[in-house]
Amino acid sequence: MNDKITVVVSSREDYNEDKLKQLIAGCGVETDIIFVKNDNKFNLTAVYNHGLDKAATDIVIFMHDDIQFLKENWGRDIIKLFNENQDYGIIGVAGSAYFDKKGSWWDYTDDRYGQVMHRQGLRSWVSRYSDLLGDKLQEVCVIDGLFMAVNRNRITKRFDENLNGFHFYDIDFCLNNFLDKKTKIGVTTLIRIVHKSMGNTPIEWRLNLDYVNQKYKDFYPIKVKKYNRKK
Repeated sequence: MNDKITVVVSSREDYNEDKLKQLIAGCGVETDIIFVKNDNKFNLTAVYNHGLDKAATDIVIFMHDDIQFLKENWGRDIIKLFNENQDYGIIGVAGSAYFDKKGSWWDYTDDRYGQVMHRQGLRSWVSRYSDLLGDKLQEVCVIDGLFMAVNRNRITKRFDENLNGFHFYDIDFCLNNFLDKKTKIGVTTLIRIVHKSMGNTPIEWRLNLDYVNQKYKDFYPIKVKKYNRKK
């Protein structure tokens, strides 16, 4: 695996080279950027599949355009994590080892992992889904899409373009690969991120949850192997 990554960014804003350079500042490795202006014209799943096809590197990072990295050399950290964990194909900064029809992984208090800082106006706070994990990966079945690192050679499933809009693309992608049992999904706390907006659950979120529930209902509850959920 070479020391180079591809970053895929979908944004409602026009291409801005300075902003994109600032977004990936401190990566620590050579980086290709695939930028797609997308003002609700394309489903995010289609944009991300385009990124998988167009990328010339093994590692592809899918990230929101409203995050900020708090730690230098995050690209090197991702490469090292994939090198040291050959059975992992998807890595994120927050997620859950358990998933069912409820859909809101962040509410699974006993099952969630990772840490993300949020900033809204002058207010900042940290969502501590778990303690810090050190250099280790915590295996999960779903991760949050604000930052998704993917090794293209280790996944077997692409993003489902039947999902409309910008919700559950991450959940479906993870569940599809997790259930295929060809790769693992992990959460790391080495990558420190500020998310500059809050998530919400509009009607599109609920419609896509219905789609995901219909697709995976026969597998619920979905959980990491040898994982015993607390009652």
